[in-house]
Amino acid sequence: MFTKNIPITILFCLIFSYNVNAITLKVNEGNAPGSPEAQALGEFKKIVEEQSKGEIKIRIFLHRQLGNPQESLENLMTGSLDLYSGALSYYATLLPDELNPVSLMYFFKDTEHLKRYLRGPVFKKAQEKLIKRGIRFISTEFNGDRGPYRVYISTKPITSLSDLQGVKMRLWPNDIAIRSWKHLGAEPAVIPWTEVYLSIRQGVVSAVTAPIALVRSTKFTEVAPYVTIMKQFPQTWPMTISEKVWQKLSTEHRNILVNAANEAGRIYANTSLERVSEDIDWMIENNNAVFIRINTAPFRQKMEPLYNDLINQGVLKKEIYNAINDAR
Repeated sequence: MFTKNIPITILFCLIFSYNVNAITLKVNEGNAPGSPEAQALGEFKKIVEEQSKGEIKIRIFLHRQLGNPQESLENLMTGSLDLYSGALSYYATLLPDELNPVSLMYFFKDTEHLKRYLRGPVFKKAQEKLIKRGIRFISTEFNGDRGPYRVYISTKPITSLSDLQGVKMRLWPNDIAIRSWKHLGAEPAVIPWTEVYLSIRQGVVSAVTAPIALVRSTKFTEVAPYVTIMKQFPQTWPMTISEKVWQKLSTEHRNILVNAANEAGRIYANTSLERVSEDIDWMIENNNAVFIRINTAPFRQKMEPLYNDLINQGVLKKEIYNAINDAR
């Protein structure tokens, strides 16, 4: 009886208006379907859409469909990209003083040490600088432990410092990471992540360092079967949002995104950890991969003089050095 007196067009609008007014946010991620990152983003999408009652829709783009890390950061600043998920180290181009040291090998004790630094006063000031440039972290807990540890994948076994001498390896554009590996005797080359497999296969480089959780999905052990467990530094996988997009959101929607990002971080860390044993067994069986555990003490000792050199050269700020040590 009620619907008889309402024009069909008005009834249609009443029923579907929540879809018409929904906000759609696009998130760009570098890794493939099936990766821990993809699974965590799936949960992020579910949480956001459920808690916002459909007022926010999330579209996930994997395999860097919306650009590489540098392009993604630029697009966040302009507002042409809404959300981004990727390694914390990618933001070092914007916050070099505060984030380059995160990639300094054996400088951080463990993931808890890293979290204390990222939640501390020095990095909070850094986040304010980043916001002014148009990017805001919504992973406020920095709990997306990435890895859960780092390994060195190579075409020849690496069991000691001497094996590393002259090895051509892929790195990302991070000055301190490059200096670190050069200091240990390797020959770094900056190559996009999506080109690593082919670069190893063609002999452009013969090694790459990566979180263990990514090695199976990237198929690196097909072309480089030796995996050395080095645990050079802890990492995290945060999510960020364009500040231009953030300013358009209600307080309620902002809180939903932050809570979902932090939950996605927990899911990502747990998923990565759970998959390690299974992935190692799979790569041994299918790729004849060889996993090598080494004594990292000589690597740590070799790195120590570099810390002071970097301070003296002004590459590592004394304030940041002290903040990291205070967080131990």
